[in-house]
Amino acid sequence: MNIPLEDNFIRGIQNDAYELAMSAGKLLQMYFRDPLSESQDLKVSYKDLKGRDPVTRADKDVQNFLSEEIIKRYPGHGVVGEEGDSTEDSLPDIVWVLDPLDGTRNFMHGFPCYASSIGIMYKGLPIAGAIFIPWPNQNPGIVIHASYGNGCKVNDKPLKVPVIKEIDPNAINTLPGSFASRFKFDSEFTHRSGEPRMGGSIAYEMSLVALGITEYAVISGSHLWDVLAGIMLVNESGGRSLMQNSSNSVKSDTGVWSEFGAVIESWESGITKVSDLRRGVSPLLLAQSDIINTLATSIQLKQNPIKKIAKSIFSQNIIPI
Repeated sequence: MNIPLEDNFIRGIQNDAYELAMSAGKLLQMYFRDPLSESQDLKVSYKDLKGRDPVTRADKDVQNFLSEEIIKRYPGHGVVGEEGDSTEDSLPDIVWVLDPLDGTRNFMHGFPCYASSIGIMYKGLPIAGAIFIPWPNQNPGIVIHASYGNGCKVNDKPLKVPVIKEIDPNAINTLPGSFASRFKFDSEFTHRSGEPRMGGSIAYEMSLVALGITEYAVISGSHLWDVLAGIMLVNESGGRSLMQNSSNSVKSDTGVWSEFGAVIESWESGITKVSDLRRGVSPLLLAQSDIINTLATSIQLKQNPIKKIAKSIFSQNIIPI
């Protein structure tokens, strides 16, 4: 990537993202259910008719806080948040993408696996990110943060890059609940694929990969605010972020993974709109660099049954030359 921004400027954005993410974590802690006292009134509502996509007072208050602070510090930058209403506003070259509370359902039920995610991009390219996650021996938690070319930190200390040279069949990983309906492991890889977990917060799961706690993660059903910061953290911790190349993967049983690049290939300042960033993101595969190629060839797409039948009929009618 070629990002024509001064390194000091990018570092400054990273430091501000770190500070804001920690402040977001402190706000969230105030709302989190305390089993020793009366619960906060989260005023839960739903963004869909089936009650599957909750939003709470905590989501909204944290987004309002972050948006106001970013605009105050960087008045020329754009801000796109999960809980925002705008879709048609045009965007400048630098945009902050916010998920004030990732893992809302966990949070509202008192399950302490959630995150607050701040990702920053320049013309669609990730340049910095910070993710707050609660942590047992740190009050209120920790912030993992990074910027392009500057490595990754946990709070104010550089992250010691995890060294994972080969697949460990006893390691843990995070997989989405929909994994089995969409993906499959290569038969030779199944016995060493590790022990799967499901956290319920995409940003939290991506943070665990950056920290070297989980060996790899597969992400699906996400939006940009879920993954932008996490991609920066994984990449700057010595890992790589791959995206499913949907246009090629329909041609065979094997999923085709390619490097995550720009969010939008042809970014046009003042023309690209918020709605362009609100589309879903293709499935992602994240892991340390030394093992990700093995994973990319071992985690395959399940073939659509109709396409599988068509392929079988077509192959039976091929006349050998």
